[in-house]
Amino acid sequence: MVGSRTLRWLWGLLWLCLFGFFCVLWILAVRDRFITEDWINKLADVGNLFGIVAIYLMLFMISFGVRLPIVEKPFGLDRLIRFHKKFGPVVIFCVLIHVALKVFRYSRLVGGSPEDVWDFIVQFTPYSWDLTDNALVIARWAFLILIVAILAAKAGQYFLPFKLWKPLHAMLYLVVPVALLHSIVVGRDMRIFPMTLGWAVMGISWVALFGYRLSYVAARKSQCRWFLESVKEETHDTCTYTFVRHEGPGRFANWLPGQFAIFRYDTGFLGWSEPHPFTLSCAPGEGKICCTVKAVGSFTRNLQTVAPGTPFLCEGPYGVFTPKFRDDAHLICIAGGVGITPFLSIIRYVAKQSLSVKITLIWGNKSKADIIAYEELSQLVKDSSWLTVVHVLSEERITDDFLKDVSNDGFFWEEGLVRGIIFEKYVTDTHRSQFFLCGPPPMQHFVLEELKRTLKIPRRRVKRELFSF
Repeated sequence: MVGSRTLRWLWGLLWLCLFGFFCVLWILAVRDRFITEDWINKLADVGNLFGIVAIYLMLFMISFGVRLPIVEKPFGLDRLIRFHKKFGPVVIFCVLIHVALKVFRYSRLVGGSPEDVWDFIVQFTPYSWDLTDNALVIARWAFLILIVAILAAKAGQYFLPFKLWKPLHAMLYLVVPVALLHSIVVGRDMRIFPMTLGWAVMGISWVALFGYRLSYVAARKSQCRWFLESVKEETHDTCTYTFVRHEGPGRFANWLPGQFAIFRYDTGFLGWSEPHPFTLSCAPGEGKICCTVKAVGSFTRNLQTVAPGTPFLCEGPYGVFTPKFRDDAHLICIAGGVGITPFLSIIRYVAKQSLSVKITLIWGNKSKADIIAYEELSQLVKDSSWLTVVHVLSEERITDDFLKDVSNDGFFWEEGLVRGIIFEKYVTDTHRSQFFLCGPPPMQHFVLEELKRTLKIPRRRVKRELFSF
């Protein structure tokens, strides 16, 4: 069976080949003209190429965002979302180069005044009812929609509510067909074979991606509808939520430990809440799904007030933060705070399936009161030889009295931060071990440096959960 890393390389190679394919088509279409024309028109042709690249990259962004299973499974939705975000500025850059070079050609050829050039740029009203005459107007609106779609998503990270920025960002779907219409009506390159073939491939790709997204959204309410069954208080600020689906687990029938789902609940009059990703903390195969959530923001605090029986949309399972459960494997699981949730799922799965693996869990918390599933983990440690749990407390002293109180719990205890000296003490076999890390970004950065400094473990050997939404 082909692994996720190999599939990622194959997808990357495919996307690179497609990029090269479109560039070759463009060269074949313009090579004769490009050799003989003056430098102003050469620059305009280069501007056309940047426009084509921008359309291709927008299709890239859409393919990352529609959650195609064939793409999500090897990459993980968290990685795809990060790719999606990074391509936005690149697309805008390509469009700006396209616009700048085309405007430069217009200004040199017509010899217009600055006022004429400015009018050429900002003409958003139709010239007439003729489509050809208004192709530039269409392009200007497409560029404006692109800017709004990308800026709306950026503003959503800071202050803009989800119900405002998401519809604006979804307008990105409209930019590609508008840009394709503009390119075939105005652009001479797209009407020249074999570039017409590239235009058709782009158009078919957009129809396929947009059609898949529409069908997914249409089926989401029926296929992803779960109900909150119970709420269990774990600590003073953390609860575990259990969900059931009357028709059976559906898409969650074969989820893997370490994966996550995207949850939103029915608010009543205001419809569905904004979506939030949470790792599934129970073991697979129970017919239910659970997530353990710490109240750290408005959404997670409001979640604690939701009553059992409330409908939820649970989309997933997503993510590739899953171990390879080979015989005699040793999993080194490093968690910070509520970053324990994927490891709870992994530990419960190993216990349930009686797998021949060893797990060393090194878990940083502020105090003993913040430890989730304390009694359950204690019982597992005492009943088995495959699980070692090291608690690292940053704001509570490990005194003799403390150790006396926890002497029968089966845990190891350390003070301070999760750091190199702890790894040297508890991680002995680094060659066959799989390293997993989940926690706040600053903690992850610090742990990666400490692993490299003390155990010589490079970043590429540490599998990390990095979801950002």
